[in-house]
Amino acid sequence: MRYDWRDRILVVGTGPAGMAAADELRRLGFTGQLTVLGDEAPYDRPACSKGVLSGHQKLSDVRLPAPEAPMDLRLGRRAVDLDPVRRVVVTGDGDGYGYDGLVIASGAAPVVPAGWPVGEPGLHTLHTLDDAWAVRQELYRAERVAIVGGGLTGCEAANAVRGLAREAVIIDSKPCLLYRALGETVGTLVARAHEDAGIATRLGRRVAEVERRRNRWRLTLDDGECLSADLVLVTAGERPDTSWLASSGLDVRDGVRCDEHLRARGTDGVVAAGVVARWPNLRFGPDSVRCGQWIAAMEQGRAAAAALLAGDRPTPPVTLLPRFWSQQGDLRIQACGELSPRADVALTRLRPGRADAARSGVLAMFYRHGRPAEYVTGEYAYTR
Repeated sequence: MRYDWRDRILVVGTGPAGMAAADELRRLGFTGQLTVLGDEAPYDRPACSKGVLSGHQKLSDVRLPAPEAPMDLRLGRRAVDLDPVRRVVVTGDGDGYGYDGLVIASGAAPVVPAGWPVGEPGLHTLHTLDDAWAVRQELYRAERVAIVGGGLTGCEAANAVRGLAREAVIIDSKPCLLYRALGETVGTLVARAHEDAGIATRLGRRVAEVERRRNRWRLTLDDGECLSADLVLVTAGERPDTSWLASSGLDVRDGVRCDEHLRARGTDGVVAAGVVARWPNLRFGPDSVRCGQWIAAMEQGRAAAAALLAGDRPTPPVTLLPRFWSQQGDLRIQACGELSPRADVALTRLRPGRADAARSGVLAMFYRHGRPAEYVTGEYAYTR
């Protein structure tokens, strides 16, 4: 179908994918009713584990400006149900929003171990701006911080904690830090660099029990070791926020299943974008994948908007090149491609005269079937 001024397009999600989709819909000429639903105002989410924690950024610094494109932005509305037959999205306050076209960009929710009393004083996830601000307030009184999860968020948070002269320990079940993001070869170099910077690690270990004792948290690891901390941050990953789609009939196993154009399979007039979308990125192969990176979310939002307006007309497949960068203390990491822990890795030191591999600057090339597939660079950045 073609959308005109009489039609209604609804965007669920105010993160980078949802806001990019809304902007692109207007840029491509959609003149009908455009409504965006979200439970949070748009903000720079990567700042949650960096500038907000360290105190270098205030809440007002990371909130994004109001969108320039005309749209009806409904904040404090969380989608709880979708009826694709009646074409209605229901929010938590009981309101229903009809649509002719729908963009699903509801993002992800943090993974919390079963039974953990997250929300009690000193035990927090680090997923939203409210989470980051709560942690920041408690950091004033904390001496030791335990971070459960050694991914990007956990590593960035640990470096922010060390920058405030607090003790930090990262606990992760993988053999190195950033295992899923960079693989074991590069992740081991990152782990050594962070340990040299004063961040303690417990790798290959899981938290078997967490309990409150004398105003501190006691974490018992699966090898019997006990750690005490004033503050515990749970950064154990995230999963697609698809709970509100449970009765929709869509395939939501590990995200909304889409075709190569980000059109949701099994229904018409619905696209998905961001970490909630699972689609075959034909740049790398026919398997359906998800991509949770900030830059990719914006690119997906724009591509999903174009696919929605195109209707049944042919459009190019969405073939993104995943990429990210991360500043962790003095260590700057830049990655490009679909990094696989199973790939062969070749390391090149950019300054081979230095003993410390990370400080020397490293270029890591990932190979599949003997051909270069992706790369990572990492080095310590110095300021004078």
